[in-house]
Amino acid sequence: MHFRGKAFTMEAILPDGRTEVLNSVPQYRFNWHINYVYTKDAAPVLPRGTIIKTTAWHDNTLANKFNPDPAQWVTFGQRSVDEMAHANEVVVYISDADYERIIAERKKAAATNTQQQQQ
Repeated sequence: MHFRGKAFTMEAILPDGRTEVLNSVPQYRFNWHINYVYTKDAAPVLPRGTIIKTTAWHDNTLANKFNPDPAQWVTFGQRSVDEMAHANEVVVYISDADYERIIAERKKAAATNTQQQQQ
């Protein structure tokens, strides 16, 4: 997004209909072009059939102090005075067996961490 970008969310719509927020930037700023890189144990592991949904909000009003011209009709473009919204994701496909193994490992690690915290 550019100057008029306001917020951005990336969600996973799971095959059973549940929704899981993967990333949320509620107060986007143009100069924050940041990569959100997950650690190995925190990277989303999603089942086959998951849909990734991205939603971007823009603010072309006077209330947006970064907006260069609220009266300007804004279209898609590469210039900073234009607008766009996209997310670059890295998707790695894994087998159903690997999915089950990774989920089991994470559950075991979470249980171990909970036990250690209680001691």
